[in-house]
Amino acid sequence: MKIDLTNLSPVKKRMSVEIPPEAVEREAKSLLRDYRKKARIPGFRRGKAPAAVVRARFSKEMEDDLRERVVSASFLRAAKEQGLRPLGDPALEDVTHEEGEPLTFQTTFEVLPEIELQGYREIEVTRRSQEVSDEDLERTLEELRQSRVKLVVEAGRQAVEGDVVIVDVEGVPAEGEPFQRDRMPIEVGAKSNLPEFNDQLVGVQSGAELDFPVEYPADYQAPDLAGKRVGYHLTVHEVKRPELPELDDEFARDLGDFDDLVALRAKLRKDLEARRVHEADLAVRQSVLDKVLIANPVVLPEVLVESELRRRLQDVVRNMIVEGLDPEKVEVDWVELRKRQLEPSRKAVHARLVLDALAEAEDIRVEDKEVEERIVRDAKRLGQSPAKLRADLKQHSGMQALTAQLVREKSLDYLNSVANIQCSDEGSR
Repeated sequence: MKIDLTNLSPVKKRMSVEIPPEAVEREAKSLLRDYRKKARIPGFRRGKAPAAVVRARFSKEMEDDLRERVVSASFLRAAKEQGLRPLGDPALEDVTHEEGEPLTFQTTFEVLPEIELQGYREIEVTRRSQEVSDEDLERTLEELRQSRVKLVVEAGRQAVEGDVVIVDVEGVPAEGEPFQRDRMPIEVGAKSNLPEFNDQLVGVQSGAELDFPVEYPADYQAPDLAGKRVGYHLTVHEVKRPELPELDDEFARDLGDFDDLVALRAKLRKDLEARRVHEADLAVRQSVLDKVLIANPVVLPEVLVESELRRRLQDVVRNMIVEGLDPEKVEVDWVELRKRQLEPSRKAVHARLVLDALAEAEDIRVEDKEVEERIVRDAKRLGQSPAKLRADLKQHSGMQALTAQLVREKSLDYLNSVANIQCSDEGSR
């Protein structure tokens, strides 16, 4: 077998292969035996037709199968001889073969880049302060208070911004079918409302009836309303005002096992501090990784980038389905979404390649015990038994992916352990 290898880039190769006639003939005889065993030809019992008859009857099919067999086996053998591990399926070009002659073919494929890491020790990063100020605590308390707001019906009240009105809505499009929604809650002045609704609802009282038109913009998110004029009739049933609870001991007890507001404040401060530490840890890890990636530019195999991009788009589709949406009916510019996901996909692939190279350089591995601990932890988070999650991973070839992920996490841990991390004196905002 003759092999001619051309480097098109650090990750892209073109390989020309020539298979000698005798090797092709051996495969052709093996193929003919297979065809004779299976062929059904009138006038002959199955498996008893002469070779010449079988060859004449299935000449085209046999030539196609012969090329496929020889090319497939020879490509893998040639790649192995050259010390290459192709990524994805090769692009096959120029397969030529005449009986009694060598079979030749040419393929183009990608391989992993060779990475010699540099500059990954003593990376300097700044860890932001995890201090929780009194202002942070008060802001969190106010957010909690806002989350416990009650809507109170007040007879004779005229609606103001922030109130919620309960209305029946009848819509009559200039073109299309009328529609109706009963007892819809609408927050007066909400930014998500059309301006016409906010203008009409300010000052209304229970029992009011409103009639007004709405001209929907051509790019409105609901396609059945975009660019249309709709006449609305609203019947107001109730006007509710928001009522915030007092920030006192009773408020604290309503939130859980707290004796008073002091205890609630102490717990919130502790939780905020823990969150700040976690956020600071993540920020440091990302900053260290970003600097290592900058110090180690890599030519990325497009097959890996495309795979990551496809995975991200599939995640978007899955999330839509979980939320009860039909991906085919949701107004999404998939071309634009793909463009936006391209750079994050390239960065993710770059990070994986660099972390894998680091693991090899520093002999970073994971033990079976560590894999099992992660399975137990993930199973608990997912509400599954470890046995079921383990079986699912094995069935879908997930164990290798999980092990690779754990090695990359340990590699990132190593990068942080050798980084020069300075603490910031500034606040966290």
